[in-house]
Amino acid sequence: MSSSQRSSNCSGSSTSTSSSSDTESSDSCESSSQKDQSDISIDGASSRGNAHNVYSTDDPFSKATLQWTISVPIGLGLCPWAIKSHNHQRLRIVTCETEMPSDVPALLEREISSLTCEVDKVAPLSTTLIVCPFTKHWDDFCTFENFVKGDIKRYVTKDVLDKVTLVAFHPNFLKWHALPSDMRIGSTIQSHYGMIGQKSLETTQGTIIEMENRAFGLRKVKVRFNDEIEGSRQEQYVPTDWIDNSNGICEPREPLPDNFMYQTPYPTIHIINNEDLAKLCVRDVSRVKRLNARRMARRGWEGLSSYTSLK
Repeated sequence: MSSSQRSSNCSGSSTSTSSSSDTESSDSCESSSQKDQSDISIDGASSRGNAHNVYSTDDPFSKATLQWTISVPIGLGLCPWAIKSHNHQRLRIVTCETEMPSDVPALLEREISSLTCEVDKVAPLSTTLIVCPFTKHWDDFCTFENFVKGDIKRYVTKDVLDKVTLVAFHPNFLKWHALPSDMRIGSTIQSHYGMIGQKSLETTQGTIIEMENRAFGLRKVKVRFNDEIEGSRQEQYVPTDWIDNSNGICEPREPLPDNFMYQTPYPTIHIINNEDLAKLCVRDVSRVKRLNARRMARRGWEGLSSYTSLK
């Protein structure tokens, strides 16, 4: 297919599975998802009657992403809601064949509309994955994430974006790193801090008072900042990557296995309907996060090596 053809063409495939019972408890989702996985097929496809899209089970990109979804988020028991979406055929995967990042928002806006509106009395979708294997410069994770988290706002209106949450998945997803071994409880550090849900522009001095938390695993540490920060708590859980390591004294940081949960075969924009997010029990979400932190720590990179062929 030529570049000009790809720039204006998108293809997708939706899941088709046999029915199985939902996972009611996140504590049992690992064993439940492994059982359900034997009933899941990636060979079928079902159309939602959207004339704008072509559904093809021969599309290697959407098929590879579906296989990854079945094997990692579902197969490893990381997301009980993915199991429900998949088994109820409410998960949609679309491969975007454009090469230009500026062409992606039109597809994204259309998929958001499909995700947030009932079409022809068909049960609504709960999540959509837009796979972007051809888009230039998106082999770099930071460039891709910056588009998903920020640049997209230049192309899609706030009213549309307010309906959904966008998450960046990428084969080179690396956001979480372990602290250097010379940092421990009581260590004095320079760190960014959270202000109204945002990362501060500057760093300030603080002391590490907790290294591991059940909810965050090793992704965040608890820091007591030495100076009072206006409008912010003096003690905060901050991502380890917010801690300044620019002095060169500390050894390089090792990437945490937690990153593996977001390492799709191709750059992928995960669209989640905010109405569905609002229905999730905060307690269940917290429990799943704790379970996932323990699962990733227990498996480690070595234990996840058998899944690298999916990428």
